[in-house]
Amino acid sequence: MRALVALLIAALLPAPVFAQDDRPLPRPEEARPEPAPKPVPPPAPPADRDEKAKEQADPPPAPPSEAKESPPPPVASEATPPRDAPKADPAQSTPSDPASKDPADTPAPAEAAPVKPAGPPLHASLREDDFTYSACLLDLTLMGASYEERPAVTDSADPDCGIDRPIQLTSPLPGVEIDGGALMRCDTARHLARWLRDFVRPSAALLPGQPRLVGLVPGSTYQCRATVGNASEKLSEHALGNAFDIAAFRFADGSKVEIAPRQDDGDLTEAFQHAVRGTACLHFSTVLGPGANAAHDNHLHLDIKARKGGFRLCQ
Repeated sequence: MRALVALLIAALLPAPVFAQDDRPLPRPEEARPEPAPKPVPPPAPPADRDEKAKEQADPPPAPPSEAKESPPPPVASEATPPRDAPKADPAQSTPSDPASKDPADTPAPAEAAPVKPAGPPLHASLREDDFTYSACLLDLTLMGASYEERPAVTDSADPDCGIDRPIQLTSPLPGVEIDGGALMRCDTARHLARWLRDFVRPSAALLPGQPRLVGLVPGSTYQCRATVGNASEKLSEHALGNAFDIAAFRFADGSKVEIAPRQDDGDLTEAFQHAVRGTACLHFSTVLGPGANAAHDNHLHLDIKARKGGFRLCQ
């Protein structure tokens, strides 16, 4: 009991105050880092060797009066390589050398387009079969035309020129002659004969004195050449026997109507020229005359060129 009381009294009494030391506690010996060993300086060289090395490293500057500026180094041009540049070894490939490139990065050479075999000459594509040719000759005979069959015509200057089954037409209708005759395809002659029969003869009967048509003065007939009157270099229909040019109409009384520019003349001659020119477009796919271009001011150009959709060019 007494011991318990003594413990309570000791707990209630204030603890004794001791003087405190503000100095930091020393670190344990094992926690202090050991100082690094100091490097041992190399032995100093002799004084005379040090001075000689300094003189070789730093030469004394030249006096201001004797100092000269060194010229700038020459600039190497593209044409003249630098004098001190090392020569390239041809055995070693440079980056620009195609041999140094990866073959996978080099595009394969383009394959040449296959050469198309040359087709048949253009005139051969217009060759009539036996039935068509015979039917055409029969039509001419029934209309009273005078003609002669001729052997195939070709031209060494241009293999596309020619007529496979030509005829020499001397009279498309009875009593109507072509001065000197004309070589052409049979179908060209048939269209010419029908146009003269259906339109030109009736129109001539309306001229003063009702002269009878007796002849045609031709311009160009078969001729191996390009078209004229424009900048085109295409083959003319004359080179295939598809075209016939008329320079004038001759009449039985000796009169003649020449094709010429006629504007607002107001006479029957002008009306006749307009009539035959306009009706020609019903039988021919191309009709060119005065006003179309300067090359056709003195004749009517008539041809049977086949165009897409049956298009007709009448000027």
